[in-house]
Amino acid sequence: MVSKFQLHAVGEMCPGYVNNSNASGINSSITEEKMVSCETCIHWERGRCNINLFDKVLTDLDQT
Repeated sequence: MVSKFQLHAVGEMCPGYVNNSNASGINSSITEEKMVSCETCIHWERGRCNINLFDKVLTDLDQT
């Protein structure tokens, strides 16, 4: 199971991360903008990355 820490760390480093509230054109609060996580990305659907970057980014984080 993926932890909240991993979701946040991967979201911070992911080249494909796009905040789901920014993509729709809705202005988000400062708090929401700082909440970078896979769970707040437009590519996160049903608990998975739909562009298959999660595992690669997580592995790259483990290498550093």
